[in-house]
Amino acid sequence: MPLDKHFFARFLILFLLMAYSALGAPQGRVIILGFDGMDPGIVQGMIDKNELPSFAKLSKEGSFLPLASSNPPQSPTAWSNFATCRRPVHHGVFDFLRRDPNTYFPSPGFGSTKRPDLAPDGALLRGPVYESKRKGDSFWKVTSDAGKKVKALTVPYAYPAEPLGEGCCELCGLDVPDIRGTQSIYFAFSEDFATVESIAGGMRIPLRFENDLAVVNVPGIAPAKSDKYAEVPVTFKADRSGKNVEITVENQSVKIKQGEWSSWLEWTFALSPAYKVRAISQFHLVEAGNNVRLYMTCLQIHPREPMMPISTPPEYAAELADRYGLYKTVGWSHDTKALQSSDMTEDMFLEDAKRTVEWNKQLTLDELDRGGFDMLLSGWTATDRISHLFWAYRDPKHPLYTEQMSQKYGRVVEDSYIQADVIVGEVMKRLKENDLLMIMSDHGFHSFRYGFNVNTWLVRNGYLAIKGLSDPATAFTDAKYLMDFDWPRSKAYALGLGMIFLNLKGREKYGTVTPEEAPAVLEEIKEKLLALTDPKTSDKIFRNIYVMANVQGESAADAPDLQLGYADGYQTGKISASGAAPKEVIEPNLDKWSGEHAGSDVDLTPGIFFCNKKVSGQPTLLDLGVSALTYLDTPVPKAFEGKPLIVQ
Repeated sequence: MPLDKHFFARFLILFLLMAYSALGAPQGRVIILGFDGMDPGIVQGMIDKNELPSFAKLSKEGSFLPLASSNPPQSPTAWSNFATCRRPVHHGVFDFLRRDPNTYFPSPGFGSTKRPDLAPDGALLRGPVYESKRKGDSFWKVTSDAGKKVKALTVPYAYPAEPLGEGCCELCGLDVPDIRGTQSIYFAFSEDFATVESIAGGMRIPLRFENDLAVVNVPGIAPAKSDKYAEVPVTFKADRSGKNVEITVENQSVKIKQGEWSSWLEWTFALSPAYKVRAISQFHLVEAGNNVRLYMTCLQIHPREPMMPISTPPEYAAELADRYGLYKTVGWSHDTKALQSSDMTEDMFLEDAKRTVEWNKQLTLDELDRGGFDMLLSGWTATDRISHLFWAYRDPKHPLYTEQMSQKYGRVVEDSYIQADVIVGEVMKRLKENDLLMIMSDHGFHSFRYGFNVNTWLVRNGYLAIKGLSDPATAFTDAKYLMDFDWPRSKAYALGLGMIFLNLKGREKYGTVTPEEAPAVLEEIKEKLLALTDPKTSDKIFRNIYVMANVQGESAADAPDLQLGYADGYQTGKISASGAAPKEVIEPNLDKWSGEHAGSDVDLTPGIFFCNKKVSGQPTLLDLGVSALTYLDTPVPKAFEGKPLIVQ
């Protein structure tokens, strides 16, 4: 019987279909969006009110679950869990601070910048460099090393940029310093200021006008082992009747009206004839009538001429400046300290936050549209920063709550979630068949009504002694950095937002507690803390206390002996966190930083997890990277502690 003329064509189609079935459908891409600090309880409540249509659709068609955070649920710790798929005992980031048992002196917990080192003649010996404390590769580097294409966009606490393969790109976000090497030092200028003053997170500089002209020198960067900052003069020309100011920096002039932001201005700070650092900043004119008052952002790394790399490849940062114009490069991109000190207004802060989110939205959508990737990650931090600074106005129990402020700002947290929902919706429109979309936050949120001064409690209960003071009932010190304690008379001390360490013999320089005594001392402190109630409210202060003394891992030496788990409404007081012991054990929180999570019990503080596919099991931060690698058929390193979540 002769063959049908279409036989071979039908045979080829059948063969290809059988091969397709045997091999499985080609895997799609992986897209992960991170929104720092989004709380699952708020999200669910807004879904129930039909306020988050994109999240609601994902919840209905895929999955929505609480995402177990790190212990403690602090951003540097949690994002390190996410990136490395490992716990703190391995990656080594336990807190914003870490202590040296040989000196008792604290240092940054996640990394720090070394300023440039110059020879006596001004030649550059070593450029500025950032040293990260985090151990372990990120899962997106593992993906890149396997030959796949990755785009990582402002993922928090992923600095410095890791070397990635050809065709990959990364723009670093949270933890990129300003040119001073700090998280962010802003500048405020006003006729009301009497002298130059350094405050937490900022510098205030007085303006003195003559014929409506004022000139001030702005300090930029200093070399290592020197306090001599290179300066650049700035001229302010005030038009009080027109409510505007003209600002001139290095032959660049911009005129802004009251309530307006300037364009980006470029700076050159010469540390020597042989070495200069480029920077960018923006101004905002707060008022220009009887008093002229301006705010200026920190001096940020210039994306076209970075003093340290902020992207992979290094030229990617400049490529984005060519694409969009100059943009924020500092990791702490929402200036919380300026708002806390009232050098920014609430409306200024929210306006700046919105446009910062929109810039990263544009970058993310553009990179999605450009394609050419197997994995894309993008992160936003405004949801966290707005929650920190505006929580009091949504909590009638908070000491700063007023009806007037609540009416104006009581829903700005929800507004930031709605902005996130719009981003999610735009990303969902761009998904292709078989793409995996995961959306996460690193932790949830709580009200911070009262500060508990841990070191003061340790003093009152005889575990910690202060130099020259013998009565534990009245002893106190405002000296920071554990500088004022009498170590031979001390058994335990606290540092950071939730850590207690024993003064252990053989570990601490002046240790007093033997290893044999340690378990009993830890249990005693734990039980006393768990039994504590606030005498004014009768509320429990702690929900859990975690004994960490015997954890095993390559970074176990940096782990606290006790990790505090606060109940809702309570956190470690900020001065106690810095290593002091103020007078009062419990104090009302009168700071605008009124929402918190860092010392909260991890079981009470999950983040969000959304997925466009069904998942199995309870998701944790450790699981997302493993799930992404598995979905892309990429080997998962043995050191990774997470599990794959996607039901296939």
